Amino acid sequence: MMMKGLLLLLAAAASPVAGRIQQRRAQTPEPLTELPVLTLPPGGLRACNEPIPSDFPDNIITKEVILAILQGIIDALELGELGDTLSSQMESIVQYDVRAHKICTSCEEANELFESTNNALASETMPYCAAGSFAAGRTMSGLLLEPIDPDTKEPIVGKVPATIYNFSTEPNPFLAPTETWPANVAQSPPQTVTALATSSAGTYTIIPDVIGNGEDWEGIRSYVVAAVYQASAVPLLLKTQDMLEKEYTCTELDKRVAIMGFSEAGYATTAIAHAVDMLMDGWVHTYTAVAGAPVKMSTELKMNIVDMYENTYTFPMFAARLGNAYSSTNVDLVNTGASSEFANDEYLDSTDPLKDVREWAKAGIGYEEMAMLMPGPPASEGRQSDIMNEEYVDMVVSSFEDGDNDPCNSEFKTEGVNSLCEAIMENDLIDILESFDYPVVICHSPEDEIIPYENVPNTTEYAHLTLIEDIVPSLQPSGTHAESGAQCTMSFLFPFMDPTSDVRTIEPLDDPDGSCVSAVTTTGSTIAGATTTAATIAGATTTAATPDAIETPSPTPKPTEGPTSSAVAASAVNVAVTLFVTASVVVAW
Repeated sequence: MMMKGLLLLLAAAASPVAGRIQQRRAQTPEPLTELPVLTLPPGGLRACNEPIPSDFPDNIITKEVILAILQGIIDALELGELGDTLSSQMESIVQYDVRAHKICTSCEEANELFESTNNALASETMPYCAAGSFAAGRTMSGLLLEPIDPDTKEPIVGKVPATIYNFSTEPNPFLAPTETWPANVAQSPPQTVTALATSSAGTYTIIPDVIGNGEDWEGIRSYVVAAVYQASAVPLLLKTQDMLEKEYTCTELDKRVAIMGFSEAGYATTAIAHAVDMLMDGWVHTYTAVAGAPVKMSTELKMNIVDMYENTYTFPMFAARLGNAYSSTNVDLVNTGASSEFANDEYLDSTDPLKDVREWAKAGIGYEEMAMLMPGPPASEGRQSDIMNEEYVDMVVSSFEDGDNDPCNSEFKTEGVNSLCEAIMENDLIDILESFDYPVVICHSPEDEIIPYENVPNTTEYAHLTLIEDIVPSLQPSGTHAESGAQCTMSFLFPFMDPTSDVRTIEPLDDPDGSCVSAVTTTGSTIAGATTTAATIAGATTTAATPDAIETPSPTPKPTEGPTSSAVAASAVNVAVTLFVTASVVVAW
């Protein structure tokens, strides 16, 4: 029971839509009679471009605390060979203290930053931030985890790489990473615990809130639209680069970036990686991981819709969020204003907020409340698919029954869904994923009941695409979406095991006068097999360490301040078990 609970804690970390279904089955809420008014939580939001206040001195989380959290979770998972590998390498990963910041920017600032250092127009390289776009005039916020030298308690000296760790969104905009980051990670380990590890390995780790969330809570929210994630992440990357340049003399953000995510966040990873490519500004992809992602929007979405038509889909509430996003709320989509909406007209009733998915999104109601407003079981009669455009559903179901895998290019497509099909096809990312010219690791369970395995590209046809199980034999993604989410999230750490990998190495500064002190030296165990695996995942070339080269690390010192390592580990385990007991975790999009 404990192992499963901890596994599902990491599933929740992979995608925060956790515990919704079984929790709803166990305790069905009363249907809403009116929508709540979304208002700021008590105390308001955290301040932009400031460290997030914490219970630790100078808001710095020590590496001993970080190691204890990670080690405690991994040990309790009982993952066999995989767990042994992770556990043995954890001291090598966790090298730095970490300080959390909330950073904010805008498209307008990002455009100016880009054009100040490039001989190119931002409107051409960042079309998602062009004037009049969905993201224009809005605020992007995100969590920035800053690696701190454990000896000097100052930022790392050198050229430090970046990580963009994507995190799936919640309907409630205040459940964004910048607002849920705990004041004491020892007492309440964050859902984004993997990002804590990537930062401690020596990367400036950015976790976008996604526009419409966090600081931008009053803005229109969207969902599974590529440009939304691009506009939510790239400006934060440029902002981080600019902040370091202006505030530090001995720390630079190097143009090396790792990008990763699971489920909706895996979709975001593909979109953001493409946006970084579009910058054409010298950025190097050190590691890209796309996990459990709905990249085949125009084809494999059909399976979810067919299941909804048959009232058998596990998480139909995703259709309400797509209904809001693809029903004339996003000016970037070609079907906006074309009378070709994703949602059924019955659920776009401007006279009744309880029958309008756009109002559900504005109110930020949770999935449990949303479920009680949807058609089909358990809340009402009819089909789950009744919330969607009837013509679109008929096209998909007819195509499925006819054995056609591409509904929007089938004989069943009608004029009424032309624009909707075009919008969905434009946000299908499989062609982009297959066109990348750098290594991409794919992690997806064949038994995934939420996002079908058919979303996985044919890796035998594309040399740059590799399944995680072909690199790490001890990691075979399996089980439900939730269970595989935990496995895939843990796999993100493998390239960070190798201290010589471009994913995490600190490069020397151009420092002719020698005024900047060298960065802390990476130490820790270096197991030959694990090091080779880590480098392979990152797309790097390395030579396995010989037995003579293997270091035996010194015992990790106990923190001089704050809770002991064992107490932190116990806390992490207890939190995980508590989460499992209060909600049997099931992850959706």
